Amino acid sequence: MKLFASCLIVTLLLIAGCDSGSNASSSSDIGSTEPTFGSQAGADVQAGNDPAVETGIVTLEIQGSDAPLTIEIEDVRTGTTLEEVMRSVTKIPISMRGSGVTAFVDGIGQQASSGSEGWVFRVDGIHANQGVGSTVLTPPATVTWVYGDASDLIGQ
Repeated sequence: MKLFASCLIVTLLLIAGCDSGSNASSSSDIGSTEPTFGSQAGADVQAGNDPAVETGIVTLEIQGSDAPLTIEIEDVRTGTTLEEVMRSVTKIPISMRGSGVTAFVDGIGQQASSGSEGWVFRVDGIHANQGVGSTVLTPPATVTWVYGDASDLIGQ
């Protein structure tokens, strides 16, 4: 009976060991589908082969009451949000409120939103129908920021 019990325990331990190994593999597979982790891991291995990890230039054209300004942000990864790009700008002050889907640019340079006037943007000439936190960029891209009455600017 002791021999049977010992064999049973050894068998259970082996099964448990094999099972935990397969769980580790499964959790790794699950993790690789997560956008945050999967794209990072893929970037290290297949930067040249996976279009999701390619980088490029995002050009910001800023048209306010001051002279127009162009800023180029290099090495922007495909899938980066406009919010992330705007938060990375160091050449001029960018004032933002909220984050993610509630992110809102309320000031660029010395010009802040006021009343019905504010900053609106177009990506590659097309007015965005969503906020900066929801706008995903595929470089190369040109983002044009224009200051004025929002209802007048949206149709441009």
